[in-house]
Amino acid sequence: MAKLPLSAKKYFWDVNFDELDPSKRSRFVIERLLEYGDFPELKWLFAEFNEKQIVDTLKYSRRLSKRRASGWANYFGVPRQEVTCLNKVYPSQPAAIWPY
Repeated sequence: MAKLPLSAKKYFWDVNFDELDPSKRSRFVIERLLEYGDFPELKWLFAEFNEKQIVDTLKYSRRLSKRRASGWANYFGVPRQEVTCLNKVYPSQPAAIWPY
């Protein structure tokens, strides 16, 4: 797998960009580029990863914003119910009531 394009360095501010291996950290790379990527980075993303990998990441990611997840779900034709970050998660029991 090819290295990330140098233009993507700004999207990986919290990791050592030079040591980031997209084949080992594919979900992380796909999430970041779906959330922040511009045309050159998205072109690289679609060239390096197959659609199934990208759609699986979209479905199970909790790190994508609702705006981006909704846009990508529309692009790939994925129903909103299958995208984890678009579904509201309710706690199993109500929060404790504070007596103050």
